[in-house]
Amino acid sequence: MQLGEVRAAKADDFEHFRRLADSVDGWNLQYDKQGTKVYSKIKEGSTIRLIKVVTNFQDISPSLMYDVLHDADYRRCWDDNMLECFEICQLDRCNDIGYYSIKCPSPMRNRDFVTQRSWYWEDDHFIIFNHTVHHKDVPLKKGLIRGNSILSGYYVQRKGEGCSLTYVSQVDLKGNIPKWLVNRASTKIAPKVIAKVHKAALGYQAWKAIHAPSYKPWIWPEQSILPKLRLDDVESLSSESPSESDQEQEVIGDDPHNYSSEDNLDEIML
Repeated sequence: MQLGEVRAAKADDFEHFRRLADSVDGWNLQYDKQGTKVYSKIKEGSTIRLIKVVTNFQDISPSLMYDVLHDADYRRCWDDNMLECFEICQLDRCNDIGYYSIKCPSPMRNRDFVTQRSWYWEDDHFIIFNHTVHHKDVPLKKGLIRGNSILSGYYVQRKGEGCSLTYVSQVDLKGNIPKWLVNRASTKIAPKVIAKVHKAALGYQAWKAIHAPSYKPWIWPEQSILPKLRLDDVESLSSESPSESDQEQEVIGDDPHNYSSEDNLDEIML
């Protein structure tokens, strides 16, 4: 699906994402520790690198991981980088549009995203992915730089009593991000994202037992109270650079040695 394109995802879209997650050609191994591997790749015609994280969780079933990745209320509990998160509308039972903003450490400006999320589930595997769209209800916000999710998502498969998880992400954070910080995402940030997801999954069942345990609209879509998409509420993405004044204020040096561990640059959740 193209950046800004709003339509229900088709079987070909999910197959494209699955092939990308399973592919080996052109990927460069950047990190390999404790069962987690991180790869990066530059696609022809793009300067934004793809990142792929592959790992296994012996103690998390696919159905449990599916709930964790869908449950926005629970994400507010475990994602300490999140500033705001809400769903806006739905296209159908497996496609919706939502808003997400993240807290970035100084000297970075905070980011936000408007994305269409699409998902597909079978007994032994599922796919959830998103891409950036535009919606009238969430115009550009002062103090935030709006990024673009070109394509980001999860491919999870059953593996014994647990699951294998592949996370693929191609995100343009916009602003003024030096190459060293982009590269750091491969070796430090991406593995921390996966570690956070695993920890969240371990705590989900206890949390959900006392927080609307029967409410799961991603499984029972008749529970959803989201309004239907109105086509006149979505627009083509503007070529205008978002929040230019904020980008000007975002000054990050080209030398990573000028930033100590206290700067917490490794805690950005892409």
